[in-house]
Amino acid sequence: MAAWQRNFLIRPCFLLLLLCLGVLTTTSASAHDVHLTQSEGQWLKEHPVIRIGPDPDYPPFEWLDGNGHYQGIAADYIALIEKKLGVHFQVVPTRNWSQVIRLAKERKIDLLPALAQTRQRKSYLLFTQPYDRIPGIVVSIQGYDSIDDLLGKRIAVVSDTYWDDLLSDRQIDIQIQHVDSAKFGMELAAMGAVDAMVTDLASATAIIKQTGISNLHVIRDPRKRLGSLDITMGVRSDWPELRVILDKALASITPREREAIRSKWISIRQPAFWLDRDFLIGLFAVLSLIILLFAGVITWNRSLRRRVEARTRELNAAQAKLMQAEKMESIGRLAAGIAHEVKNPLAIIQMGMDYLSREIPTNPTNREVQKDMEDAVQRANTVIHGLLDFSRDKQLKLEKGNVNTVIQDTLHLVEHELRQRHIQPKLSLSDTLPDMDMDKNKLQQVFINLFMNAAQAMEHDGELQVTTREVAIDRSGQNKGARQARFQPGESVIEVEVADTGPGIRPQDREKIFELFYTTKAVGEGTGLGLSVTRNIINLHHGSIDIDNRPEGGTSVILLFRKTNRENTQ
Repeated sequence: MAAWQRNFLIRPCFLLLLLCLGVLTTTSASAHDVHLTQSEGQWLKEHPVIRIGPDPDYPPFEWLDGNGHYQGIAADYIALIEKKLGVHFQVVPTRNWSQVIRLAKERKIDLLPALAQTRQRKSYLLFTQPYDRIPGIVVSIQGYDSIDDLLGKRIAVVSDTYWDDLLSDRQIDIQIQHVDSAKFGMELAAMGAVDAMVTDLASATAIIKQTGISNLHVIRDPRKRLGSLDITMGVRSDWPELRVILDKALASITPREREAIRSKWISIRQPAFWLDRDFLIGLFAVLSLIILLFAGVITWNRSLRRRVEARTRELNAAQAKLMQAEKMESIGRLAAGIAHEVKNPLAIIQMGMDYLSREIPTNPTNREVQKDMEDAVQRANTVIHGLLDFSRDKQLKLEKGNVNTVIQDTLHLVEHELRQRHIQPKLSLSDTLPDMDMDKNKLQQVFINLFMNAAQAMEHDGELQVTTREVAIDRSGQNKGARQARFQPGESVIEVEVADTGPGIRPQDREKIFELFYTTKAVGEGTGLGLSVTRNIINLHHGSIDIDNRPEGGTSVILLFRKTNRENTQ
């Protein structure tokens, strides 16, 4: 073939090849671009800094390390989007996820990088398309065959998470134990302090790798009721423009980039010796080492199992002691009042006995004295039996009853303390208040704590106001404490308010007031257990508690309880 013929054929082919490469290059480049409209670009210019609220402890999706640096899957997505859009994402540090949710509702956070869409969150957030999906799991040290065996059991779940909202919406017959982090919940499950923990597979794997927990196993979910966790980004509801922009940015991230992020944080790496070229040469030595390690692991696991069992017994005993310790502190405060209540009736009895010994014949005076003696004995018995019922340590036993009766009985126990401090009780108890399922002794412990705290806050010359009423949860679900117990909008509940005319709660104490061992009292005057135990008892009754300052001064404690369900349905 002549040279001019070869050039004639080669030159068009070369030009065609260059054209194809150009098309491929243009297509590849365009896949990485974020095509924004003029209005979207202008919106970004007007909002160059976007505040994000990551969960401080949610590996592998996101967390803040010891230096406050943002880490995890969501952090890598945010870094990519930051480059693509030319904006700056400013991390707002928080203590826990519940604080993140609260700041998002207050619009002090603009974007939540890693969360799932729930019915409750739609009221204040808009959601992007999911960028990852992780199955949900239940872990436990118990030998449950499936999640159907968990009915009536104590299940740990992180407050205000997707799993918390899911369990609350489905109203499954379980006792939900709210925790601040998945790590703490899994540690409780590993020690047997709760029966199981609900979380997602990726978080559980990361926590087990971090903590070395080895005694948990996954409970079967044959009907797939937990489903999977679709990870999205949540945008404040008044910024729909940002949601659209983020969807475009996420769509521009290539499958290879997504896989690189995922494999970085959720990768299963083969043991190094499988890839070692000298593996065959060192085979016998490695096998010997594996046998020794296997024997050591078995021995270590047995030792760890015994230690976990012993630790579980110690933890259960410690919890019981904490409850009893708070009761004993309350009993100590009531000792003076009880002594006063018992001393006067006994004095009347003694005076009556002396009188009757001198006036044997029956006459109206003798009958009156005898009646006084009987009344005094009955009064002493009432006080003593009330104290014994209160201090007796037993499991929660729910019975149908009226909370007004418990309040009146409790005021009878503390009336001496109130008189000594010149504090006037003011009751406004609804005559039409419906019954509720309650453990009278446990609720009596709650009201003794609240009444005594109010009395100590007022010190002298105050007013203790106790009000009961039946109220409806408003449509926004914003009644004080309503969200804690997952009351439904429009649901009719029992509300108890305990208010005082004291100095109120300091702002720095507001968020810590329910923490174990946190107290504002002087050393030796309190254990810091009262309100923590009180909230636990309220939670066991499927109720809620909220404490806040009143505009007119003093503190107001709001308790919400469900009424007895006449149809016995849930």
